Parts: sequence; C-alpha cells; structure tokens
Amino acid sequence: MTFSEFQQALKGDALPPVLVFHGEEPYLARLAVELLRKHVLTPGSEAFDFASLAGRDATADAVAANAATAPMLSSKRLTVVYEFDGMNPSQRTKLLDYVRAPVPSSCLALVSFGRLSGRNKFEREILGMASVVECGRPARETLFSIVRKMVEEREHGIDEDALSALVDWTDGELNRIANELDKLSCFVGDRPAIGLSDVDQVVGARASSLKDLALAIAEKRAGDALSLLDELVDGGVDEAQLVSQLHGFWVSLWIARGGGGGGGGFGGHGGIWAGLGDVGELARSRSSREYAAGIEKFYRADIDIRRGMPPGPTVGVLVYELARGAGRAAVRP
Repeated sequence: MTFSEFQQALKGDALPPVLVFHGEEPYLARLAVELLRKHVLTPGSEAFDFASLAGRDATADAVAANAATAPMLSSKRLTVVYEFDGMNPSQRTKLLDYVRAPVPSSCLALVSFGRLSGRNKFEREILGMASVVECGRPARETLFSIVRKMVEEREHGIDEDALSALVDWTDGELNRIANELDKLSCFVGDRPAIGLSDVDQVVGARASSLKDLALAIAEKRAGDALSLLDELVDGGVDEAQLVSQLHGFWVSLWIARGGGGGGGGFGGHGGIWAGLGDVGELARSRSSREYAAGIEKFYRADIDIRRGMPPGPTVGVLVYELARGAGRAAVRP
C-alpha cells in the first residue's frame, strides 16, 4: 500500500498484525511509527505496551516474545524493529515463523530505511506475507503538500517560490527538508512566513558550495575539493548526506558521458546539479571503468558509515579518491 493508503487504514479498526515499511524516504518510515504509536497506544501506556528494537542486535525470539506479550492498557501491543533486514541471517529465517502466525492482539512494525528488492528468499517471503507500506519518494505535488504540513507544525507559513526552492535545493529529501526547516524556523523568528530570500540565505549558500565541491571533483582538483568539503562541514552539512548528494552527481556525470541528459548536461537527471549546465567535456574526461570504480567507493563509504565508522574521515577519503581519479589503481587494462 502507499503511505496515503496506510494513513487511511489507520482510521479503521482492521490494522494488520505485521507491517513492513521500506523505501527511499526514512522520514516517512519514522513518521509511520509515530502515527502507529498515536493510533495503537493509550496515552501513558508506552512503558507497558510498546517495545523498540534494533535489528542488528535483536533476535527472532526477542521480537516474538515482545510481540506476543498481552497488552495491558491499550487495545494492541506495538513492537517496532528498526532495520530488521540487518538481523543475522539465521535470525531473519526464525522471524518468518512469527510472521506466518502473528499474535492478533499485537502489531509488529518492521522498518527498513532502504528499499527491499526481493533479492533473497527472506525479502521475497517477508514482502509476500506482511502488509507492505511503500515509503518511497512522493510525487512532486504530494511532496509539496507534505512540506506545507511540516511548515505548519513549526507554526510558520511559506511562500510558494520559497517552497519550490527549498525542495529543489534539498533534492526533495524529506529528512534534509526537515533539518533545513528547523534552521529556517529559527532564522525567521517571529515573522509569519518563510520567504524565498530566507531559503536562499539559509539553504542556498550551502547548496552553492556543494556545486563548487562537485565541480572540483569533476575537474580533478583534489586539494580544492577537500577544502570545500571542510567548509561545508564547518557550515553544518552532514557528512553522511554528502555521500548521497555526491552519488547523484557522480551518476549524472556518468550519464552525461554516455550522451544522456541532453547533449552532455544534466537535463532531467540532476536536481540541484541542473544549474551546472553542460559538463559533457568534463564527464568524458573519465572512462566508464573509472565511474564504475567510483560507484564501488560510494557503496563502501555508505556501508562504513552505517557500521559506525567516523563519517568525517570516511567522506574525506571518498572525496579525495574521486577527485584524484576515481580509483584508477583498481582499473585493469
């Protein structure tokens, strides 16, 4: 079901006993858990009727035991397992036993902050047995509606031009939008509405610096790239988010090298990168193998950060290696 359909389902009484939330928008997954807590739990009952577990540390027995505990003050017990797909493989297999025969007086929410593709037996079975809620990137109009509500929650309004600029500068990622709205709310103070100039000052300056960083990488200026990275981090940009942003730029370069995106520019591929214009010559300065090697480096950096490695040095190494030639040493003739 879509996220909107999930919200409609909450208005009824037939809540599925097992829900899987997955997709590219972690913000929606977290929001879904908050909506479940408000819907399922009686106020003041969380200590008795709610459990939250981390998948990489949880066992299937612990999940089943929590889910099978009878609710005390609420109509149902709510158990949430974050990043359940990170459970030990043997524990994931045992988890399927509970999903096949869930306890009716319980609601088990299994949350993945990525998209399950059904690439293995566990994913195929869990997607086939549970009620699945898509937490993917919403369409633009739906996204605008969500952002307006986020602004209202902060007791502000937002001009349409400012809204459009905010979405463009953040590539429409809801987690980033939420972070920027917190900063914008402090910036505008008692003024009732967020305007375009506010977004330009608070968000646009960092986005412009991100473009400079991207160009330094494309032009193989490693020293400049590292200096710009330091400036962005000092300005409050999250290093882990930079991995996602620069990955989009790298993929766009690869597409431009192959003639995609309208003659070597970023066309419909780039989001905030569209302002960089035609970079076809830069894109063609690297081989397809270099781009492929770069993708591997993005993957390793993302995994290292998720495993708890310090993001600062991890992203610094990534930027340096991309700028100096995208892993040429790994390229075989």
